[in-house]
Amino acid sequence: MAPTYKAPPDVAWYHFLHGNVPGHQIDFIHHPEVPQGPLSRQHFGHLSRLLKYIEPRTTSDCAFAIGNLSRDDTQHEPGRGGVALIFGLRIRGARDHAGRQDPPFSHAIVAIERDLDAAFVQRAALEFRARLFERTAVTAEGSGWYHTYARRGEDPAAALPLLQAYQASFEGLPAAGPGTRSLRWAVAEEVKLPGRIVIVHDDEAPFEQIAGCAARIAAVLYRSNIKWTALSNGRESDLPNGVTIRFLPASEVGPQPSGTPVLPLERVPLDEDELARELFGATPVRGDDEPERGRGWRDQYRGPAEALCAEGPAPADEAAPCAEMPLPVAKRWPWAGLGAVVAMGCFGLVLLRGTNPDAESVAESPAPLLTPGAEVAPLGAARPAETPLASPSSAAPNPQHKAGAGLAEQESASSNKQAKARSPKAPRKPPPVVGGPPRF
Repeated sequence: MAPTYKAPPDVAWYHFLHGNVPGHQIDFIHHPEVPQGPLSRQHFGHLSRLLKYIEPRTTSDCAFAIGNLSRDDTQHEPGRGGVALIFGLRIRGARDHAGRQDPPFSHAIVAIERDLDAAFVQRAALEFRARLFERTAVTAEGSGWYHTYARRGEDPAAALPLLQAYQASFEGLPAAGPGTRSLRWAVAEEVKLPGRIVIVHDDEAPFEQIAGCAARIAAVLYRSNIKWTALSNGRESDLPNGVTIRFLPASEVGPQPSGTPVLPLERVPLDEDELARELFGATPVRGDDEPERGRGWRDQYRGPAEALCAEGPAPADEAAPCAEMPLPVAKRWPWAGLGAVVAMGCFGLVLLRGTNPDAESVAESPAPLLTPGAEVAPLGAARPAETPLASPSSAAPNPQHKAGAGLAEQESASSNKQAKARSPKAPRKPPPVVGGPPRF
């Protein structure tokens, strides 16, 4: 078991050392406990493959790589993944556990859910490399840090203080704040990206030039939906299931697989939008200078407390909600519907009153429905004791008013003599309407 350490909760970089362990094999030398904080086993799994196979070229003293540790994370959010800066070396003058000359050694620093942009990644890579070669002198033949470790490595008690002192020499590296950025560039689902993109540079190109170009590309990939594996100038094999960006010197380009884009380093655009479009066919999602704030349906449907705390009105070019979610409307329709229901109920009561002339009514209520030709009595006038007989011209019964005229009209239509003999003091009333809608 490799010695492990517990990192502080707000640590900016996790350190992983990998190489030949004296008396054992090529394995992890020192690393943080996994999992802890935002560092997960998935991050550790992706990093293990990168550290195990990174290999410098014969013309270079080290290999440099920027690795994506969130490649297969289904819940990954662009701008909040895991990224590793890795240097792979060969220890000159040393031998591994099997007696092989110049064993490998690699050191990675890992940032999880950090605010990474091109300028920060380049500055961190340059500072990391300077400390690796100058302060620790890890590759100095015969007297470097690794040679001291190899002499004590078989005794864990003696090796642990040496490992802790080595890690302490990297304190103060540039540190980024928590990740606050989101998706910035997107590629359409139908776009098929190549497995490898080659960036060609001069054989004598300084590391600063390569690191600057790699940092710009990594900053775009970090905030995109592109599935990528690593950017590397080493000679290890490409990782599957993603795009690998390979930096090659002009003398070692050679034939490339069919469909592999090859681009000179000088032609890699400096503008990030143009870089995303030319290398990956990605387009910007929104302006880079816009503030990071809730968007889409979450912003449109915020609660009252959140709306009061919002920082002023949304900009004119605010992104519209998604097509599936309708725009919010004023919620006044329930009151309008209630008013319509009340109005219909009142109208129904008026009609119901009109079908029963002898029903009790409140003073100054609307007059009942009348038969054709009848006059409207003034409000408050006494109701006549006897229902007037229908005229000969209106003797034919009207089916719409038959129910409202009452039983007296039906009897008058059959016999005028019987109607005159009836007593005016006891007018007959129609039976009350029980249930069901009134008939008009």
